[in-house]
This record gives sequence, structure tokens and C-alpha cells, in this order.
Amino acid sequence: MIEINLLPEELRNRVVKPVKAQSVRVSVKPGAQQFILLVPLIFVLLIMVHIIIVFLGVARSSQLNALKNKWERMLPERKTLEDFNNEQMLYSGDSKDIQKLLNERINWAEKLNRLSLVLPPGIWFEVISVSGKTFHLQGKVVSLTKEEVSLLRNFIDDLKNRPDFVKNFNSLELSSIQKEVIGGYEVADFNLVGTLK
Repeated sequence: MIEINLLPEELRNRVVKPVKAQSVRVSVKPGAQQFILLVPLIFVLLIMVHIIIVFLGVARSSQLNALKNKWERMLPERKTLEDFNNEQMLYSGDSKDIQKLLNERINWAEKLNRLSLVLPPGIWFEVISVSGKTFHLQGKVVSLTKEEVSLLRNFIDDLKNRPDFVKNFNSLELSSIQKEVIGGYEVADFNLVGTLK
């Protein structure tokens, strides 16, 4: 169909012709272009880090499960070990008590040996006894020069000066001395008493 338009040109409707599409060029600065390239790279790196973290988490979880299973399998051995430790503690307590008793005990063989080593001529023992915390030593002293008492005092002082002998004693004193004549010789009977620690 033909259309005729009689209107002056100024008033006529103009037909708009379609314009051919032109390619649009966007100008991008060089720094922005690198930034645009970095965004996908950073995104890929983040994904890789996330995958590694997930992988490590799974590995740790499986390792934890393996250790839990091993722990459960060792339950009878742990019970045996706990029983042994409890029993050992009982024995250890007993051994401490025994060690304490051994440290507190008096080595009488050593003390008797010391008595025999410091025993001067003219003194002999008749009775050595211990009852409770009391030590008794009864004996006799004879001296041709009539010095029984000084001989006995020197013997007692020598015992007191021996730390290995007196270490278990609180005191060691002469309790009594009595003189008598036997076969023409003057003999002194003595009683030495010590208090044990």
C-alpha cells in the first residue's frame, strides 16, 4: 500500500530507519584489566584452599577415629595396668614403711662390736639387755692399782665419744657402782643404763 503524505515536510512524521548495530568498544585501563584477571585467579585459589582444608579435616577425622578404635581395643590392657599401679602403690607404701623401720632400727651387732673394741683390760660384761627403750649393761671392773672407778669412767667417756655408738641413745649414764672383795681382789660391780631414741 502506498501512502501519500501531503503535509509540508516540517510537519510530516519522519520514519526512523533502523540503525545498524555498531560494535561497542569499552576502553579499560591496564591496572583494571589486571584486576579483572586476578579475580578469577583468587577465586580459584580460595576454592583450592577450601578443598585442602576439607581434605585435611577428613584426614584428621579418620586419624581420630583410628586412635579412638585403638584406645577402645586397649581397654583390657589399661585395666590391667591400672590394677598393677594400684597394687604397686600399696606395695610402695608398705616398702616405705619397711624402709622407715629399717632406718630406725638399731644395729646391735655393730654396737656390740664397738663395745668389744673399746673394752679395756680389767672390765668384763655379765649382762647386756634391752627392754623397751632402756638399755642395761652390767659388768665388773678390777684394777691392781685400785683405780676401778677411773677405769670405768674412761670406758664410759670413750663410748660417749663414739658417734656410731651413741647415735641411737638419748642418754648413757652409770646408774650404780658397788665394790666387793673376791679372792683377795677388790672388784666393782657397775650398772650402765641408756635411754634409746
